[in-house]
Amino acid sequence: MTADKARSANSANPAPRFVNTYVAYLLARTSQLISAEFHQALAARKIPVMHWRVLAALSDGPMSVSELADIVLEKQPTMSRILLRMESIDLVQRQPGTTDKRSTLVSITTEGKRVVKPLLTLARRHEREVLAPLGPDHAQVLIDALQQLIALHSV
Repeated sequence: MTADKARSANSANPAPRFVNTYVAYLLARTSQLISAEFHQALAARKIPVMHWRVLAALSDGPMSVSELADIVLEKQPTMSRILLRMESIDLVQRQPGTTDKRSTLVSITTEGKRVVKPLLTLARRHEREVLAPLGPDHAQVLIDALQQLIALHSV
């Protein structure tokens, strides 16, 4: 077999690239691609991504700064700076925790609710568009598998 034919045979059935089968990469790449689509919609509305994440997390109710930082994937010191900015534009408010006075509870304001409500609708629509090609059964399997992986690897 000539070198050209050998190269041609190998390119017809190449071994999969490591990253194309590595779960951590696939999860990160999927998140980056899908998030980038939604982030364009946020940018068009002049909503910072981190403000969106905080408001979406708080739309289900108040939580501690540390819990919020964990949910929005941010370090606590940075989270505190973001919350200061969001407080200054009346999107969130902080108050002492009810059981532990050393902790701080963060909640969404009326203005924050007004800002996030249409964004939640937009996010759900985007999610439906992303998952539609999988069909409802496969989409639910994916969601269940991701939730299971998160539960298994949470500290």
